[in-house]
Amino acid sequence: MRVAVANDYDLIVAGLEAMLSPLTSRVNVCAAITVGDEIPDPVDIVLYDTFGRTDDGVVAIKQLLTTDGVGKVAVFTGSPRPAQVAASIEAGASAVLAKSRSARSLVDALVDIYHGERVVDSAGGGPFVAPWPGAARGLSARQSEVVALLLQGLSNAEIASALYVDVNTVKTHLRHAYRALGVHTRSQALALLLGEPDGFSRATPVAVGR
Repeated sequence: MRVAVANDYDLIVAGLEAMLSPLTSRVNVCAAITVGDEIPDPVDIVLYDTFGRTDDGVVAIKQLLTTDGVGKVAVFTGSPRPAQVAASIEAGASAVLAKSRSARSLVDALVDIYHGERVVDSAGGGPFVAPWPGAARGLSARQSEVVALLLQGLSNAEIASALYVDVNTVKTHLRHAYRALGVHTRSQALALLLGEPDGFSRATPVAVGR
């Protein structure tokens, strides 16, 4: 079973590769790609991490499925919500998998998908252990995703909408993130991370300052 891992952030892709590497007897992780890349050789499944997306990855799912050499797409997400699951399946994904899965459980699911099953996880479970951008600076996974959207130029309200939380929750995450980064304002955070990305650099840059 040939699998490619995909995300716009190199650190996320590297984390997925490292997570699956002990199980190479069952899964061949043969490519690490960003959405829009050509696939060097056909793959059975693209494991797509939705980190940093504002649309639950729906556009990316459709784009991946029209890429030559891609068989199926499995969405990998922190906390699957009913609306996200429905949108992903409607877009053509064969699965929505939670990051609370262990590496072995994730491979079990990929094998099921390969054999034609649809696998859908619900929210809950333990934390994802792979690294995320800003982890070395003390950012939690959720703070990291909020900061990633901030760097894409989204307002607090737009971040709240993308993550299905209220604006006050976004403000709380940002306040804690700023403290971890040693800054006090949005502009200081942008200046720091645009100059020293800590894994936040995107393979497909988005203009900041909308």
